[in-house]
Amino acid sequence: MKLSVNNVIKILLGFLFVLNVSDGLFTPIIAVFVGNTILGASLSTVGFSIAIYSISKSIVQIPVARWLDTQITERIDFYVLLTGVVIGIVFPLALIFTTTITMLYLLFALTCVGAACLMASFYALFNDHIDKDRASYEWSLFSVGGLTISSAIGGAVGGVIADYYGFKTLFLISAILYAVGGSILLFLYPHISKFRIPKVLSAETS
Repeated sequence: MKLSVNNVIKILLGFLFVLNVSDGLFTPIIAVFVGNTILGASLSTVGFSIAIYSISKSIVQIPVARWLDTQITERIDFYVLLTGVVIGIVFPLALIFTTTITMLYLLFALTCVGAACLMASFYALFNDHIDKDRASYEWSLFSVGGLTISSAIGGAVGGVIADYYGFKTLFLISAILYAVGGSILLFLYPHISKFRIPKVLSAETS
């Protein structure tokens, strides 16, 4: 059985791996940062921040995904993906200057837009270019490599960096990694189709 994947899937998986390492650097220990840095913060503050992010992302991502489905070109997916990357770079940098609970809540609410854009467009491009005879295998690579292993690496490395160099350095490294992940998209653009191939039902399934 052939287990190789096409170039677009390789690029997308590499891109997602780097971004999730970046996120994983501080996500597992964000509660420590909030408790030590944000004035008047408590564990409830952390819980509400995550709730604000998760609910806001859920509200934004579905309309973005539905809108992307109406576009006839993959270039729109690419630019929406790039928008998500830019916001992802700003988020850890903004955390460096966040000192109040209100600022924290606003930042988590705003960064959900980037996450929603990034994931909706990523799924669209991944789905368009997946090898149909190896779909389960490639989605598993997405799950194991792009999400699980990358988060494990980020969490382990992030804790060490925060211990020895502090959160400001950690957030700066996270932003740099996000930018590195974004640069991988330069290799993706030549493979982006000007016109999306319409998905139609075959005669056997119609």
